[in-house]
Amino acid sequence: MRRHPTVHSRGLLRRLLERLRGRDQLLVRAGDDLPLVVVSYPRGHLPDALALETALRHTWRFLSPATRGPYDPILTPLPSLVVAVLRTRNPCSCLGHHHPSGTEGRVARRLRADTGLRVGEIDLAVEAIRRWEPLPLAALAAQPPAAMRPELEQSRFHVALLSVFLHELEHLAFPDHD
Repeated sequence: MRRHPTVHSRGLLRRLLERLRGRDQLLVRAGDDLPLVVVSYPRGHLPDALALETALRHTWRFLSPATRGPYDPILTPLPSLVVAVLRTRNPCSCLGHHHPSGTEGRVARRLRADTGLRVGEIDLAVEAIRRWEPLPLAALAAQPPAAMRPELEQSRFHVALLSVFLHELEHLAFPDHD
């Protein structure tokens, strides 16, 4: 009898290890204009959760009002609580997704049941975002000194995380927009 080769979805072992390792949560209050964010991250990946917290609490605040202004129509219809699920990467190679109502994970469903609030959920592929180079940030006009490169790389990563986070919030607020 001829056996067919076993087919596994991409990242099956990674997902199994993540499930065995478990997840932790971090509550981020970014300010009055952004929703309350519960960051759900794989146990042992606290630096990634702290990077998102820094992007939301500091990078967002340091943007000028003219830069933040266009996001006002997006922020108004958002749920007051958003769960941001951090993954190293997504099987589809996307940087993030919004989860339409009814397709949220266990944490978002439990928070909705416990609080009675409207809860939204997005996911972010942290390692894919770290390697992504948005065009304005892809190259600097002058090469920085070697001592400044790690700091600039960290700042670029925070801006990229914030950019993908806001993009997914837009999909969460307006699921019918492309």
